[in-house]
Amino acid sequence: MSASTGSNGPDALWAGVAQALAAPHAATAIAPDRTGRRGSGAAAAPAQAAVRLVREDGLLRWVYEPAEARAVPAPGRRSWRVDALQPRETVQRFTFPELGENEVTAALQRLDQRLNPVLGTLGRPADGLRRWDGRAWVPLPAGCLAGLKGRALVLVHGTFSASAMYEKEFAATPAGRALWARWTQAGGPYAALLAFDHPTLAVSPWLNALALRDALSEALSGSTAELDLLGHSRGGLVIAWLLRMAPALRARRAVFVGSPLAGTSLAAPDKLRQALNTLASLADAVTATAARTGMAAPPGVGALALGVAGLACALGRVLQLGARTPLADAAVGLVPGLLAQGRVANNLELAQLWPLDTRAELHAIGGSFRPTEVDTPLWQLWKRVTHLKDQGLYYGADLVFDQPNDLVVDSASMNAAGERWLTPPHWQDLGPSATTHHCNYFQDERVLGWLGDRLSAPD
Repeated sequence: MSASTGSNGPDALWAGVAQALAAPHAATAIAPDRTGRRGSGAAAAPAQAAVRLVREDGLLRWVYEPAEARAVPAPGRRSWRVDALQPRETVQRFTFPELGENEVTAALQRLDQRLNPVLGTLGRPADGLRRWDGRAWVPLPAGCLAGLKGRALVLVHGTFSASAMYEKEFAATPAGRALWARWTQAGGPYAALLAFDHPTLAVSPWLNALALRDALSEALSGSTAELDLLGHSRGGLVIAWLLRMAPALRARRAVFVGSPLAGTSLAAPDKLRQALNTLASLADAVTATAARTGMAAPPGVGALALGVAGLACALGRVLQLGARTPLADAAVGLVPGLLAQGRVANNLELAQLWPLDTRAELHAIGGSFRPTEVDTPLWQLWKRVTHLKDQGLYYGADLVFDQPNDLVVDSASMNAAGERWLTPPHWQDLGPSATTHHCNYFQDERVLGWLGDRLSAPD
């Protein structure tokens, strides 16, 4: 059985995403359709737009189909199918009601809740702070941490993710399970393990940080506990903004794992369309590689696939996915959670973030990904988005990164705190790796060992 058709392969991944998006209360009322055909007995339905996920040369690409283009073209007129796609090339097709630009924000809010159902239960953003009770993340009763002493660890997730990601990631390996047990057991280094659930698409990181600041202020009022903060990916920016807004916070250490402290090229305005293709191809390639080797895909891959599919549906009309026309920079502004991460010279949010006036020690870890040629799906993706030597001459249309990266974040961005660079021992460069990428940092024993040294040991 091939990786693409296996029960754990890419076909199953995208079928599951389509099913999730078609469920009641989905982000954009999306219905899956593999062929675009209706049975002869099907009742007529209102015209809907669609995005089609197609495979070309082993990689994925999104193609937008406007609602009005579903009609049969007049004789002699060119069909909207400018790419002459064949049904066998379609991985999945998602239909949805056409969205105007003023409806995109609402769609992003619904997508955030689809990715993280906890958000739909919150009365206010500050209620996203939760505590690990030994089995799950639970809400914080008023005053429950008022007398807390010692240290507390606060985990902050990244884009398309949720706090539930952390226990899944650490549970994936023996070393991860051992570290998680050390953090959560009685008599361990932490008197409490906290996590912050927050929207990552409709809201900018500094607004997440504002809610986290309020939550910590309320929860720890009267407490003498010190905080250690751990953020993955975009979660690192939320933590940095928290330290920026609350310089008096009793924070001992802030630890960033693969975080775009200076932004990521994947969120640059002129690369947003390519970013959606790249992220879909990344989820697809990681799933295919895992299925071929008989291993489980990283826990976060399913959320990545769901998030990028939801974004493609919400932004299909605005970005004209599949078109070759230039993209206006303003389009990325429709997604505040991405705009704030753009690795561009005029990113006004990042320009105001640094330097930090904080007593907390800053620590960061990250690396770059370079697969071997035998890892065909990942090798193809890496070659298409990374500029090395003269590759740009051949792959220029798809380039995202012009330097080493982990397939989501530029490596040079991971230890750049404004004009200050984090250096050893505050910075750990994993170097190039054929196995570790942005989606599986917490399965690398080097990362787990480093986290144990930084977050489990006494001062």
